[in-house]
Amino acid sequence: MFSKLVILLPLLISVVSSQDTNFIYNGFRSVNLSLHGIATITSNGLLELTNDTKQQKGQAFYPTPISFKNSLNDSAFSFSTTFVFAIASRNPTLKGHGIALMISPTRGLPGGLPNQYLGLFNETNNGNATNHVVAVELDPIQSPEFKDINDNHVGVDINSLESATSTSVGYYADSGAFMNLTLISENPMQVWVEYDGVKKQLNVTLAPIDVGKPKFPLLSLSRDLSPIINKTMYVGFSSTNGPFLTFHYILGWSFKMNGKAQELALSQLPKLPRGKERSKLLTIGLPVILVSLVLVAISGATYIIKRKRKFAELVEDWEVDYGPHRFKYKDLYIATKGFRDKELLGSGGFGKVYKGVLTTSKIEIAVKKVSHESRQGMREFVAEIVRIGQLRHRNLVPLLGYCRRKGELLLVYDYMSNGSLDKYLFDQPRVTLSWSQRFKVIKGVDRDYFIYTKDGIRLSFIET
Repeated sequence: MFSKLVILLPLLISVVSSQDTNFIYNGFRSVNLSLHGIATITSNGLLELTNDTKQQKGQAFYPTPISFKNSLNDSAFSFSTTFVFAIASRNPTLKGHGIALMISPTRGLPGGLPNQYLGLFNETNNGNATNHVVAVELDPIQSPEFKDINDNHVGVDINSLESATSTSVGYYADSGAFMNLTLISENPMQVWVEYDGVKKQLNVTLAPIDVGKPKFPLLSLSRDLSPIINKTMYVGFSSTNGPFLTFHYILGWSFKMNGKAQELALSQLPKLPRGKERSKLLTIGLPVILVSLVLVAISGATYIIKRKRKFAELVEDWEVDYGPHRFKYKDLYIATKGFRDKELLGSGGFGKVYKGVLTTSKIEIAVKKVSHESRQGMREFVAEIVRIGQLRHRNLVPLLGYCRRKGELLLVYDYMSNGSLDKYLFDQPRVTLSWSQRFKVIKGVDRDYFIYTKDGIRLSFIET
């Protein structure tokens, strides 16, 4: 009898020592955790694994090692844990790498990368049996190299980010219907992870915090963890955000070795920061901004098109020969201040004449707008205009050039401050020309016409 007691005593001590590991945190204010990387505890008691710092990892561990195996037969004990988490991203389409509940031989996992592998592994040790790591990943990214099933899944990882089993995020209602959930929703969710050391089965269950624990687990893995874990291990959380700004939170955590973890007091859990404001920004603010940008782009494009049409000109290939005598419509528009009535010098049967000042040269000009609908004979007409523009005479108003638009021809002259001859002849001027002066004008025109034609210059009179 005594020998049996001696044999059973170490087993009893082992069991009792393992059962002593039992903790519950309804928030983490004043809690002693081993924090690594950018992990921190906020003023209201949230465990914040990552924040708005890029390419970083955050890890948090229960500070003391836990006995996970029976010292007599080296078999893994049963354990149970539950926690509440939430993931918030500045942009739901650009998100961090998720959260992993991990059982590891050391605290900190210094070899874990901050931009991949959930901070657990690196490209060298991923998949090594010597890692002795068991993790449950909550993964919002589909990584083909790890054979992820989608970009919203839960998986059980054994020494590698290539999950031993995985499934889409959700839970089974009492009716057996599967209810889909989204990891990055800013909505707190609760996870239960339970390992049966007798049946050698690991169950993972997930549900929103306003739904009780479902009857059916989300996924199960039949695997003896004894060869994988060491006698003493650390338990905690790991997360990385890579190049994207993502907040990974743990709101509460409960753990028990060889028994069922205590239920969290959900009403006592800390609140997420600015949840409503951030949600409004994403659901209302972002669409409004995008719509506004589209409207601004449309308005800008419309303005540019209208502006191009406003200053559009009619240019044909043959007009290249007359380039130096052609004015841009935009320059004439600006010179005459938009052809406003205040700049109107006069009008007649062939069009209106406006006063203007060229912006670059500051030369005063007179612009006559003449309507033309037919293109027939236009080439000859323009050629004659250019030829007249080459003539220089004291009694002729210099023709500087022209501009063509659809249905409109613009002739550009030097501006005569005293007006043209026709005003003194027909428009009841303040100063009337005497018959002697009128006769001199007629003689001058006749003499000049004779001189031009004698020298072989073809002078045509164009009615405008």
